[in-house]
Amino acid sequence: MPTLLKLAWRDLRGSGRTLWVFCACLALGVTLIAASGGLYRQVGASLLADTRVLFGGDVEVRTRVPLPEEMLEWMQARGTVSRLIEFRTMLMTAAGDAHLVELQSTDDTYPLYGTVELLPAQALNDALAVRGSVHGAAVDRVLAERLALTVGERIELGESLLEVRAIIARQPDRSLRADWSGPPVLISAAALADTALLQPGSRPEYRYRVRSELAPNAWREAFMSAFPDSEAEVRTFIERNARLGEVLGQIGSGVLLIGFSALFIGGLGVFNSVQAYLQGKLGTLATLRAVGLRDGRLAAVYLLQILILAGASALGGVLLGALLAVIGSSVVAERLPLAGAWTVLIAPLAAAWLMGVLTALLFALPALGRALTIEPAALFRGVLGVTIRTPARAWWLTALCALVAVGFLLVVMPDPLFGLAFVAALLLVLALLEGLVRLLRMLVRRLAGSPWLVGRFALRMAVTGLYRADSPLRPTLLSLGSALTLLVASTLVVLALLHTIEETVPERAPALVFYDIAAAHKDDFEALVHEAPSLEQVDLAPLILGRLAAVNDEALRDSADPRRRLEARDEHKMSTLQNNFDQVVVTRGAWWPDDYRGPARVAMEDREADQLGLQVGDTLAFEILGQRISAELVAIYAQKRFQSRLWLEAIFSDGALDPFITRYVGLAYMNGADAVATQNRIAAAQPNVVTVRTDLLLDEARAILGRAAAGLSAIAAVTLSASLLVLVSVIAAGRARQIYLATLLNTLGARVRAIGHALYLEYLLLAALTTAFASVAGSALAALLLHYRLQLDAPLGWFAGSLLAAVISVGALGFGAHYLLRQLRMSPAALLRSAGG
Repeated sequence: MPTLLKLAWRDLRGSGRTLWVFCACLALGVTLIAASGGLYRQVGASLLADTRVLFGGDVEVRTRVPLPEEMLEWMQARGTVSRLIEFRTMLMTAAGDAHLVELQSTDDTYPLYGTVELLPAQALNDALAVRGSVHGAAVDRVLAERLALTVGERIELGESLLEVRAIIARQPDRSLRADWSGPPVLISAAALADTALLQPGSRPEYRYRVRSELAPNAWREAFMSAFPDSEAEVRTFIERNARLGEVLGQIGSGVLLIGFSALFIGGLGVFNSVQAYLQGKLGTLATLRAVGLRDGRLAAVYLLQILILAGASALGGVLLGALLAVIGSSVVAERLPLAGAWTVLIAPLAAAWLMGVLTALLFALPALGRALTIEPAALFRGVLGVTIRTPARAWWLTALCALVAVGFLLVVMPDPLFGLAFVAALLLVLALLEGLVRLLRMLVRRLAGSPWLVGRFALRMAVTGLYRADSPLRPTLLSLGSALTLLVASTLVVLALLHTIEETVPERAPALVFYDIAAAHKDDFEALVHEAPSLEQVDLAPLILGRLAAVNDEALRDSADPRRRLEARDEHKMSTLQNNFDQVVVTRGAWWPDDYRGPARVAMEDREADQLGLQVGDTLAFEILGQRISAELVAIYAQKRFQSRLWLEAIFSDGALDPFITRYVGLAYMNGADAVATQNRIAAAQPNVVTVRTDLLLDEARAILGRAAAGLSAIAAVTLSASLLVLVSVIAAGRARQIYLATLLNTLGARVRAIGHALYLEYLLLAALTTAFASVAGSALAALLLHYRLQLDAPLGWFAGSLLAAVISVGALGFGAHYLLRQLRMSPAALLRSAGG
């Protein structure tokens, strides 16, 4: 082995420079896997390891009213309890600017896990204490930046003036949606009482967090058994962990699949690069075999070369991917609480390196097997007239390597179903491509004999070039076609999202969305809104909170299904249809007629309906304000992601909810300047009314989408670079025979211009086929992703993906044809000698 290793290293040093495409293709694929896997592991490890901290406790009991003393004593006997009162309201600055915030009233035991870090550094209780007659407040960093708030300034919450004592640098249980739902503001219980915000019509949430030695699920079962009639919702950090892990796994799997796709494309470059390299080593192979070096030792020499290059290239990709993961984590850390433990990168980086080496072996073994099947006599003569086949042993070894790679992929993938889907899709694409190649070869073979091609030398040469044994048709479709398919799909998804944000939403979105309008103050509220000069329309609808109690006379609390028992405690937001106030889409059943005034009918959101197994025609019973109302389920609807504002779980027919109306929600359409003034005016007169400016939400959506588009663009650039390198390897692998044939034709009298036309036509046909395949396959993938995963029906700019594929394929293949034509400027004799070996 030391002798073989020395021989392999010396030979590699002398002629291994031609394998730079091998190294680049492999490094690019490993870079994407290392970067995406490393970032996923950092985010996942930080969030999942601190789920108790993010959740705020082991168990949370959530209600709309304070718990009775008896229940609170029961909870305190089984753990440490912290009460957090939380609700959305409007904050007013000294300058008169209003902003939506998540007001949180804390007690002395908050937080149960983790610590609140403040600027300037101080204890939370000290920051919120009364100094003189003024209560203190701690405001979120994002809110402070938006409103330019500094420590010492006064803010108005309800009827109380408070002093900003600290900026929250880190809050352990800060919601991951805080930037959307409202940045948090922490105050004491005494300060909350002074604000007078807790009054009829307000919707506070009382969150009782518990830190207990008991298992969370056992604690919940004991609580529900002790207080079976309580309407309190009981959640555990385990459920949060499972849901968070599921979402992170899906995101991580999706990003890793793109990395594995790039690695697969790079693997095609590895195959072509190794094949071209071994083709240039035919003389060396012939000499070594002629002097008696056995096939096994000869294979070991070149296998060692492949392993050396694969290990070094994968290591380079790992280092670059680690750097990108660190940069990405610094960007993500602005929004998510990352722990910064870089040791979590070791496993994903090692996995990326190993996957790179496996991929190199997987794609290099067939090329190595082909080269070693040629007899020494044929090697000395040259292989232009020799039919080369890959031996069965090489295919068996390749299959074994493929099985190991697939198994490793399924282990590495956070969600194995994504990995299985990727493998199945890859096999399907390869089968389709192989079928397409055979069909095209059969068609062009028939076309080549057509009388229509008589006298058309260039076109006939181009057509026959597609079905020759050395035709670049298969490798071009596999490599460039696969890369462009991914690029087209990414482009169409980004365009659809941009279209949804920039066009669909702004045309339909109101300037302001209102919550918690008290029924007694409805007329005064409408008068405030109508003061806006640019007001176009204002819509108000009732909002009622209730619970689903029974399905077809089966009480959910007594159900054998634990999901139904938990659902009985889940609070639902309900309203009336109001001309489809929330722009939902019926997926099953149908709305009732506009003039319907009969018994109550209801439509349910699809997520709630599917969770409970509801069907159109079921009879549902709801509990609202201590009363029960029954209604027939006639429709199931879906939310339109970017257009829904209220996320209602149930919509009733007109009149069914009239006895329960105590508050309204609303929408107002006006220009941006009047929206700001209207928000400030309402906050000053009716501070209990929550107003949301949709332009702020859209700006945040655009920022998130911009970062996602930048990430997709970077991934697409890496993937495209890999595909272009693969094209270089395709041209290099077939360069000798193409130059030889072109030079032979030139020697026999064919003009260089005619040869050039034939070559350009051949590559143009390849570009057209590649563009067509990438456009169809990429568009199909994008449509499936948008419809089934993102649930968007935005119109796609199909032409944009096809145009991009056409430009890239024509440009890349045109460059390849130009490169081959430049080779014909050399002496024909020299070219014939070099090509013939």
